[in-house]
Amino acid sequence: MTASNAKKGLIFAFIALFLWGIHGPAGRYLALNNVNMYFVAALRFFIGAAVFFFFLLFKKRLSFNIKEELPLVLVISLVGVAGNSVLYHLTLKYLSGTLVMILENLSPIFVFLLVLLFDKEKPKFMEILSLGLSIIGIIIIVLGKEKFFDLKENFYLGIILGVFTGMTFGFYVYFSSKLVRPLHNDPIKIISYLFKIFLITAVLMSPLLFTKGKMPDSFPEWFWLVEMGIFQSGLAYIFWNYALSFLPVNSASILFLLTIIFTTINEIIFLGLKLNVFLIAGGILIIISGYLISSHINKQRGKAE
Repeated sequence: MTASNAKKGLIFAFIALFLWGIHGPAGRYLALNNVNMYFVAALRFFIGAAVFFFFLLFKKRLSFNIKEELPLVLVISLVGVAGNSVLYHLTLKYLSGTLVMILENLSPIFVFLLVLLFDKEKPKFMEILSLGLSIIGIIIIVLGKEKFFDLKENFYLGIILGVFTGMTFGFYVYFSSKLVRPLHNDPIKIISYLFKIFLITAVLMSPLLFTKGKMPDSFPEWFWLVEMGIFQSGLAYIFWNYALSFLPVNSASILFLLTIIFTTINEIIFLGLKLNVFLIAGGILIIISGYLISSHINKQRGKAE
């Protein structure tokens, strides 16, 4: 991994993390307004696919050939994107955006397991240390849960859904890295694969558009739904997949933990989340883990030179 590639990977990753930090509060806002979250989950992927479609059309690289890497594309579409999205949006009905992101950030555990099972590659010490600090931070935040969100009757259902959300995102991180890693010199090819994945996902989820429930009926509700489609379902995935093409999959999955910080900041600003000692202490540990893994990446690129 060269210095240039590592730097690009980190920049792309942090842009994606910032954009995803808006996702939780935006989705939570819609959930609190009783908008049909099945409808939200499905429509935002049609919007995301449209972003990729027009970009590829502009670049004259549009292709509908889905035979390339079909098994891998189907696994990513069905489990890593469609499954993750449905679980994520359902969890927002029961938990705050910050806690949902905390649970989704269990994904590194499942990434490590997949790497161990399929690649027979043991995690490095710094990766284990960073993950350990992040998990301690998550535990501290959860211990103070009564301080920053209202418990719901289906709280434990939300916890279970959140754990499965983390599991499915772990699938996405692992398998999408396999897909895009050889393609960092051809970014348009990465976006072409994303277009196919999101188009397949949108088609798979299209029946959810017709489920019963409250449709968005105000400008703010439509604004945040469209924003989620363009920025979180479109641009964030582009930047994240660019990052995965440059960074080690274990390191990238741990960096994803920083979305908790961005989500918390946005919930404070837009949804009135109240800071407390648990949230601050846990957040500091997660930031430290992100710093350590970033330093680890920088040392690796230095050795490559």
